[in-house]
Amino acid sequence: MRKLFSILTASSLLVTSTFSVVACAKKYDFNSNVWVITDGGTINDLSFNQSAWEGASKFVVEQKTGELPENWKDVNSRASYFEPSGHTPSDYKTGYVTAKIAGAKTLVLPGFVHGNTIGWAADLVDNIIYIDGSGQGIHAQMKPDRPLVKNIVGITYQAETSGFLAGIGTAIYLNAHQEEYAGNLNIGVYGGMDNPVATSNYLWGFLTASDIFNEIILGDNSQYPNLGKLSAMVKQAVLDLRTTQNLAGENNKAFELKRVNKVQKVLEKNESWFSQSFQAGEGKAISDELLSRKASIIFPVAGPQTQDTIDRIQYNKSNAKVVGVDTEQGKIYGEDYIITSALKEIVESTYDALNNIYSPVCGYDNNSGAWSNEQVDPTQCWINTDQSSADHPTWTGIETTKSVPKNLVNLIHSSDISSKTVFDEIADVLQKLYNGTAGTDKIASELFNQTLTKTYDDQNQVKAWILQKINEAL
Repeated sequence: MRKLFSILTASSLLVTSTFSVVACAKKYDFNSNVWVITDGGTINDLSFNQSAWEGASKFVVEQKTGELPENWKDVNSRASYFEPSGHTPSDYKTGYVTAKIAGAKTLVLPGFVHGNTIGWAADLVDNIIYIDGSGQGIHAQMKPDRPLVKNIVGITYQAETSGFLAGIGTAIYLNAHQEEYAGNLNIGVYGGMDNPVATSNYLWGFLTASDIFNEIILGDNSQYPNLGKLSAMVKQAVLDLRTTQNLAGENNKAFELKRVNKVQKVLEKNESWFSQSFQAGEGKAISDELLSRKASIIFPVAGPQTQDTIDRIQYNKSNAKVVGVDTEQGKIYGEDYIITSALKEIVESTYDALNNIYSPVCGYDNNSGAWSNEQVDPTQCWINTDQSSADHPTWTGIETTKSVPKNLVNLIHSSDISSKTVFDEIADVLQKLYNGTAGTDKIASELFNQTLTKTYDDQNQVKAWILQKINEAL
């Protein structure tokens, strides 16, 4: 009886899903092999879910047309999708079952919230792409007595890298706009909830960027000569930006770089770093607090709460700006408020992962539409591996905007792993220190306060051994 009930329930799910797809059928032809199950948000959230769906759809278009047209979004083929009605394990499982009944071979699961149910999904389909999480050490049906699943591609982003690069861009921007902020160059940050591999690492990278920038501008007075020698390059970048943005004038003759200050106390145990939610509207209170502390730039890592921060800037009649997160949010909220964004290139990484899975290196045969374990090249196939932005530099970066133009972006970051910038080199060191792969204890901790304790000697100085590691690497 229970099995019959399950079948009837699944059938009803399929009817519901089919109705949703039919409603869009006039616009799109949905591919039933590849399904995106959102994190409970919508497919047009202008963030994680939409980016995952666009990456999957980009792959679907290429498969249908035989090549990827430059205007691929004009082609009516798309990956299928399901938007769970809530954020519970039951809601996510409903999506997995619906996709399975509809013929899914591959599920694309954006967001670490799928981490509590992904083992259950792995039993239903051929393979899974898990966006922003590790696919290793996961048991079938999430039961410890079941074997480990071996059909997940984990896509991980070293968000501390993107946060750091965006932080350097922010420090240069603030220095170019010293007059606007009356010399008070202040930053504030907050996340939705504490997560050391998806939220807090962004914040950590952004905060440490200000400290490293402050060490660089000491020039010959820095105790770390390889950092100090970058001072002239940074000053020229600021002067170039002032010229580009018509801020140059007589003041440039005696222009001096200024420190960037944090409005939050990094070693204060009761300091507020999180809104405790990723829901729209929940970022207003912490945004007001940061603005009351005179933050010039706010970096919210809380999904739709970027809009909350912009709304509070408007309400408070502040001249503060915002750094976006995950996607190119200058294109969403406008470049009058967004100076740049710390990026996870979700479209690109989803597309790359699907191209790998549906290729001969993973034993996929186009004619049969199936995978053969005998044909897998284990050195090239990504299935049952985690793929990191550390090895795919096009998966992280910062957004080009009118405030942080292309020449400045290129100075800060290169997407070519063979021609890294000096800031890429610093970011590499920070990433290794954060994750404990540099022969030192891992800085990242379960709680952000603990991470900060491991990072700072005081409010204005990261620990000397961190700066020394960076100095030695340059």
